Amino acid sequence: MKTIKWGILAPGNIAHKFATALAHVEGAALHTVASRDPARARAFQQTHNATTYAEDYAQMIADPELDVIYIASPHRYHAEQTLDCLQAGKAVLCEKPLTVNLSQAEAVFAAAEQHNVFYMEAVWTRFMPIYKQVSEWVSEGKIGNVGAIQASFGINVPFDAAHRLYAPELAGGALLDLGIYPITVAQIVTDQAPDKVVAAAQLGESGVDEATGMVLHYPNGIVATLNCGTRATSSLDCWILGDQGSIHIPQFWQAESATLYQPGEGHHSTARNNPTECQLPHDVNGYEYEIREVNRCLRAGLLESPLMRWQHSRDVMRIMDTVRSQIGLKFPFE
Repeated sequence: MKTIKWGILAPGNIAHKFATALAHVEGAALHTVASRDPARARAFQQTHNATTYAEDYAQMIADPELDVIYIASPHRYHAEQTLDCLQAGKAVLCEKPLTVNLSQAEAVFAAAEQHNVFYMEAVWTRFMPIYKQVSEWVSEGKIGNVGAIQASFGINVPFDAAHRLYAPELAGGALLDLGIYPITVAQIVTDQAPDKVVAAAQLGESGVDEATGMVLHYPNGIVATLNCGTRATSSLDCWILGDQGSIHIPQFWQAESATLYQPGEGHHSTARNNPTECQLPHDVNGYEYEIREVNRCLRAGLLESPLMRWQHSRDVMRIMDTVRSQIGLKFPFE
């Protein structure tokens, strides 16, 4: 089996987690890393035993030994950096969100197709084994007809105008960074795009959204009530509600467990009986699953993953564009 040689662009916090997982994936190796600061790249190389490091992004992208690049920079820069990689013939796994808006995303898909190069958005939640079990429970009718999805992702990050979450010049705000997760879970469950989106938000002093609520209605009648925020910690869980039961997913964006509940006794019972818990701890830290999928796709000669299609990314980005339009959030570079 050919070893897939990886490069990491932008060695920040998430890149360290990614590299840790990569070291445990069979048939994959960290070949090189690049940063705007060569000293950071060198330090990352030593920490994670990469073969080499690059003086800058351009040098890494031009490396003929490299098979695929993981882009871990702030999403403000994703479109430009992804296009540079694709145009150089390098496969790309880009951290979520793939771009800032749908227009940028379409340019990425067009470039991947034009240059016949693999591209995938790194929404790690989609690849976690627990969602295979959740999807089976839903498809097998374990909770009957699904009527509603509830998911909340709120964290408390003290305001700092320079922090990426609060900086409009970096496409900050709760929606793109955190809201993508509840939207993704709703997409996994419904397997379709909503036909109606309604949103409201609280914009903070820097102008980005600090609390956003969304209601998505789907053609099959399911209603998803989703929220995200950066100034208060929420329940951080997801409920999938059916007329014959429910499914609870704690820590849903990095889920390792889910519980199936059967209906309680009585027509109007509020009890949740007969719990069936499924525990599927990560092999490493959760990033290993998307790495394995990219390796599989590259070996199969695919342009996109059937588990994370371009259409999946397109549909989520369209939702976030719609939400931003409704809440009046536009970034200065758009």
